[in-house]
Amino acid sequence: MISEEDVKNDPALVDAFLSKIYNNVKWVPGEAGLPGYQVLGGEANLFSGWQNGFKAAMEVMNENGSHGLLEYWPYDNIRSANEIIQILEHSDFEEDYVAHRLGEARFLRAYLYFELVKRYGGVPLITYAQSINAPFEELYLQRNSEKEIYDFIKTEMDAVALLLPEEYDASQFGRASKWAALALKSRAMLYAGSIAKYGEVQLDGLLGFSSSDAEDYFTEALNAAKAIIDGGKHPLFREYNNPVENYNKLFLEDGNSEVIFAEVFDIDLLKAHSWNYLCMPDGFKTGWGSNNWLYLESVEKYEYIDGTSGAIERSELDNKTKFDLEELILKRDPRFLANCFYQGIPWDGGNVYSHSTTVGTIPPGSDWPKAAPPRNRAKTGFLIRKRVPEVSFVYGKEGGEDWIVFRTGEMYLNAAEAAFELGQTGIAEGYLNSLRDRAGMPPKKAISIEDIRNERFVELYIEDHRYWDLRRWRIALEELNGKGFHGVQWTYHIEEDKYTLKIKDADFNQKRSFEERNYYMPLGNNRLADNPKLVENPGY
Repeated sequence: MISEEDVKNDPALVDAFLSKIYNNVKWVPGEAGLPGYQVLGGEANLFSGWQNGFKAAMEVMNENGSHGLLEYWPYDNIRSANEIIQILEHSDFEEDYVAHRLGEARFLRAYLYFELVKRYGGVPLITYAQSINAPFEELYLQRNSEKEIYDFIKTEMDAVALLLPEEYDASQFGRASKWAALALKSRAMLYAGSIAKYGEVQLDGLLGFSSSDAEDYFTEALNAAKAIIDGGKHPLFREYNNPVENYNKLFLEDGNSEVIFAEVFDIDLLKAHSWNYLCMPDGFKTGWGSNNWLYLESVEKYEYIDGTSGAIERSELDNKTKFDLEELILKRDPRFLANCFYQGIPWDGGNVYSHSTTVGTIPPGSDWPKAAPPRNRAKTGFLIRKRVPEVSFVYGKEGGEDWIVFRTGEMYLNAAEAAFELGQTGIAEGYLNSLRDRAGMPPKKAISIEDIRNERFVELYIEDHRYWDLRRWRIALEELNGKGFHGVQWTYHIEEDKYTLKIKDADFNQKRSFEERNYYMPLGNNRLADNPKLVENPGY
């Protein structure tokens, strides 16, 4: 055990303490191998109905709380941040060192409060390390308002951006920078603006904002995103001419120009994840591969390369209408081609197959399989490729690719949405079309809020945004409640080199539950029992 007095006198122990706080933040929902929030948001599904992401999507939130995957009450880590802030404020360490470490600790504390406020609304705002011997009225605090928490994040990030360096050397990658602080501010202010515009004030102001606050929050979100974009330290990743390859490598080349902040994974340092292991297609490995799947509805959100809708006429998914793979799949948005193991995609010296059967005679000597490996055809017909490096025979928790928390692509989308909400449609179009240009997609000449939201879906697919976006836009009820999403079964007609598709259920014949009250999660009976001054959210 290391005493507080020792920490106060040794920068190396301060760094160790700060590293513990970083490590205890829930940057990745659950385990970095299984979609969690992605299932909740209707983006993707898992191989089995007992896996936590699916269970959380189907579970009804009640007075006992929400599913463990969603729950997050990190006051232990907030306390650690408060402790180290107090140590640094009273230390005699070198001035720049103190400023940088204070900035990091305050960034971490604000990020933790953002994770709380986006779930529960207003929560107790504690900015000092409480003493166990303090009187009742100091230990048991009431909830601050949702507005107070968002305003705290704003003012903290304004201050922290002045403390933190613009960049670190490679050995320090993973620390929060000035740009990470501005990225957190942009994201949080966009959430606050949306809630002010689309939400309502409840519990006498404890939840929600006045609609008149929306303009100020959207302005703050736009300005913070613009500062990052114009700052030039994190330009959009454009290292490869082929847009499919470029988008794919964005998530595989750690520390590239676009990454503002990431949780660092490194197998040599014994910190790794199992994303590769669980996404690797059957036919290239055994075990728990082919676990993570795109829904058909997700595929359809990707436009064709000419900018037309990617929707497929449902009546044609009848196992009779024949489709050409080139027209159906290969002419879609390059980001789709980068994100998906689709039927026949070349991969690691072979091809990934997901067809259920082949109709017709397979020529002698052909290596075409009568049917795809069993796990590849079991679910939706579209396997997730995003974040998966082209390497076979991964045996378990060996993924060393960083998990991106903030990147510049999000900032372009934040800026586009905030500008549009402010009536600055020309500016919004400019930011949106910069991203589309990078992806090899034609520009939008007149945009709507639906265009911006769809672009956000395809650009940030399974990056842990969609579920929270649906909540802040207050459209989760219509998009999720009672919904079951779909996949397709592929049949290959070898003489014609075409496919028929049959629509199929992809949610284990279950329907999602999302109620109006779920825009704020329940604090739950246990927390109310722990602190009698807490007030439960409406409807629970």
